Amino acid sequence: MPNRLQRALSLALLAVCAASIATGCKQGPFQPTTAGVAQPATNGIAAATSAQNNVWQQQAQSLAAQVQDLTRRVGQLDMNNSDLHRQLAQAEQQRTQYTEQIALLQKQLGEMAAKARDMTLAKQEADKQLTALQASTQFRGGASISANNSVRQSLTPVSLPGINVRQEGEVIRIELPADKLFTPGTAQLHADGVRVLDEVAGAIARSYPRQRVIIEGHTDNSASFNPAAAHMLSGGQAQAVFQQFVQRNHLPQRQLSILAMGENHPIASNATPAGQAANRRIEVVIYPDTLD
Repeated sequence: MPNRLQRALSLALLAVCAASIATGCKQGPFQPTTAGVAQPATNGIAAATSAQNNVWQQQAQSLAAQVQDLTRRVGQLDMNNSDLHRQLAQAEQQRTQYTEQIALLQKQLGEMAAKARDMTLAKQEADKQLTALQASTQFRGGASISANNSVRQSLTPVSLPGINVRQEGEVIRIELPADKLFTPGTAQLHADGVRVLDEVAGAIARSYPRQRVIIEGHTDNSASFNPAAAHMLSGGQAQAVFQQFVQRNHLPQRQLSILAMGENHPIASNATPAGQAANRRIEVVIYPDTLD
């Protein structure tokens, strides 16, 4: 823009000079007379000079107005140019931020997709294990779950203070909160848990000495992102109760079986801590079928 202004001013000055030269050539200080003798032309020179001065003043004023207008335009263009540079910098900053956000979202999406694949594989494996356990018809020691109906007998729930015992169809369910048996999140029995299992084993020995017993392990949904871990925990806890009954309480090994249920059969809502605690449990299920 400064180069354009300089060129405009130079052209204006050249125009003024050209006008001055042209006027000077037409009117000299002396004019020839009819007699051929040069006479002073004082009055004509003064008039011409005054007229020329007026022209120059008008031209100067016009050029000054043009210069002022050009200066104003240049200033406005500079302001517009500054605004455009500022907007361009802001747009570049936003583009950088959007690029970083897109990269972060793509990374998170990849991680979520990997977790989803892992969860799907783990669930498929857990479902296979559960199906195999549920389809199995053999107890430890070779006893069959399905016995001859001729040796089935009606069962009566036993009374165990502080323990929930209920009849469900033909079976008796003894419900034991896992938090009262194990160190939280593990299959490690604590002292109070051993005492509770001693009472349950005594009731089985007295009231159901020949009935088939399944020890079901259940968990809450706290391990829902890893279903295989939930089944492993419930199976480990059921195995710990099995070992307690056999090794400490001397119940017949062939009478007992274990089943890892994981989080698949909640009895309360997992939306509250109380509901989750209720779902973490061991259920000792007494069947009417006898061993032989």
